[in-house]
Amino acid sequence: MKASEIFGLVVRVAGFLIIIYGLWNLWAGVEGIPESLLEKVKVGEQTQDTSIFAYFAFAIPSVAFGAFCLFCADWITNLVYRNR
Repeated sequence: MKASEIFGLVVRVAGFLIIIYGLWNLWAGVEGIPESLLEKVKVGEQTQDTSIFAYFAFAIPSVAFGAFCLFCADWITNLVYRNR
């Protein structure tokens, strides 16, 4: 394997791992919706203000960047190694 092929493989693996991380954050955000709604109902009690927006704020860009790295690895490799 040439160095450019190894670099392309590393970019694809990194993209896949970033997608997994983004999907995990997305799942955590969806899973936190009912808990967040129940905390809003409890008016008289002291509740911790947890925002599920943070999960979605990390999830959507992570999935998008991971998909870019995964599917455009050849283009990224061509930018790095111009003379293959």
